[in-house]
Amino acid sequence: MGKIERVAPEALTPSESRYPLPSAAQVLIVTPEMASDWLSYRNHPKNRPLSKSVSAKYQADMEAGRWREETPEGYIFDTDGYVISGQHRMKAQANANVTLKVWVFPNEPREIFDVVDQGYKRTAAHLLRIPYATNLANAARHLAALADGDRWGMPRFPKITTPEVIAAFNDWPEITWHAKELHRTCVETGIPIGPHAAVLAQAERTEYRNRIGDWIAGVMTGENLAGSDPRLVLRRRFIGGLPTGRGKRDLAYAYVVKAWNAHALGESMTMLRHMQTEVLPTVVGYSFKAEGSAAA
Repeated sequence: MGKIERVAPEALTPSESRYPLPSAAQVLIVTPEMASDWLSYRNHPKNRPLSKSVSAKYQADMEAGRWREETPEGYIFDTDGYVISGQHRMKAQANANVTLKVWVFPNEPREIFDVVDQGYKRTAAHLLRIPYATNLANAARHLAALADGDRWGMPRFPKITTPEVIAAFNDWPEITWHAKELHRTCVETGIPIGPHAAVLAQAERTEYRNRIGDWIAGVMTGENLAGSDPRLVLRRRFIGGLPTGRGKRDLAYAYVVKAWNAHALGESMTMLRHMQTEVLPTVVGYSFKAEGSAAA
């Protein structure tokens, strides 16, 4: 390969841009005005189309203070001063109106565009590094999606970012308390660990927490339960299988909540169902709104 020619720093500034790039890689204090300027005048026409949903996720993390500054990924520019990697983060930073310390890499060969951002995306499960990490991260995602108070399903569920999942996991240590038993229950019945752990985590913060032991034992084995016992009804509902397609996640969560609520209140149950037009049930004795107010 031939030697890559390095151009002078002043040549790395498109005429429209008000903010020149540094002559070498370094951590810079990047203002929202700089991010907006670079996105407007330095975004290469061959970059992939800007995704509003991706930049919105980054923006939410920045606004909530979850964005880790000085990440080595940084903002990368080619030998002509145009963006190779960073357009979604720049858009998020400009919209969030936040100033960040960012690694800026100028004067990089355009050829690296083909390999930047092509790796295996790091998930919350990768970061947690605990038994049943994928399922417990899913439980944390449920709790993060429920925290906004929307009870017509969980529309934010797919929009929850990895930092939000980690934050929810740290806020809810109860998620891990029954992981081994819930895994066995999942193997026996098909009741998914994520929504199940999310429901019991909330239950642990209520006056009905002393009923969790009996709940787990009954749902796990189904032994010595009457036909109208909510634990047995829940087992049979999942063993029979759930409908596929849109709404299955909300349905699974709703079933676990309804069965748990009946068990906690000592009520019998003959049928377990949830309609899409029905408000998503809340765990008896727990309120995200009340807890948020108490924390404030």
